[in-house]
Amino acid sequence: MKQRVHGAIGAAIAAVALMIACGGSSGATAGGGPGSGSALCGPNGTNQCGGGQQCDALLGCVECTVNSNCPASASHCLDGSCVTCASNADCGGTTPACWASDRQCHAACTNNASCPGKAPLCNAATGDCVGCVSGTDCPVAAHICNAATQLCVQCAANADCPAGAPRCLPRSGQCVQCTSNLDCGSSSPICDPEEFKCRAGCTGDAQCPAAAPHCNTVTSSCVQCTSSAQCAGTATPVCTDSGKCVQCTADTSCAAPTSMCVGERCVQCKKDRDCPAAAPSCDNGLCKP
Repeated sequence: MKQRVHGAIGAAIAAVALMIACGGSSGATAGGGPGSGSALCGPNGTNQCGGGQQCDALLGCVECTVNSNCPASASHCLDGSCVTCASNADCGGTTPACWASDRQCHAACTNNASCPGKAPLCNAATGDCVGCVSGTDCPVAAHICNAATQLCVQCAANADCPAGAPRCLPRSGQCVQCTSNLDCGSSSPICDPEEFKCRAGCTGDAQCPAAAPHCNTVTSSCVQCTSSAQCAGTATPVCTDSGKCVQCTADTSCAAPTSMCVGERCVQCKKDRDCPAAAPSCDNGLCKP
């Protein structure tokens, strides 16, 4: 019960931290991302979580948001991770204690010597090995005790962070430069969803130069094109995944007599065997005598 209460408190703290970072909204948008220019699940408030991950409006890309997202071998969802146990209530018998070090059920600890390095303290009242019971157990560099995980972190709210990294990233308890585009200035308006630092980029075409007039909002970068329709009527009618107008990306983009695509260019041949007897040599994509 104690740990469940702690988890609720930790979640509330994380919610407040994110609401401040994202301009007051923690709800997900219809598109699946947290919205408000958030970088937690992808650029510009989008949901770009991959690898079976879920988008949590508070924590970002995580393994789980509810227990049903987790496999039977680790059936409990704790702060976005699938674990064997979230609290002692999930354990029993000869292994009644859920240790914060690995979220596995263990025999109750009796002293600090029986606890591993990641969670070196024995909470005698619960039998759990934890990283901390309160902030006084934590080092200066990570002086906050996360109530849900009982591990030491840099922050639980923005107020815990320094001016150079003023936002608290809830899922890791780490102080970062930004968690939303709203934290960044006009010269570097995009909060990078990997590094959580402000960088150059765009949210719309109006921010892009003539040489790269379209904004790829998935990557927040200015490109030549985001669809082949923007390349139509030119000598390079196909848009690549990287946002460049080219002649082709596959043989089907080409027509006779240059019906093969090599290096984004339509050519007659790739090898000598592609050429007719009258011009049997393939030279830089052209059949020659």
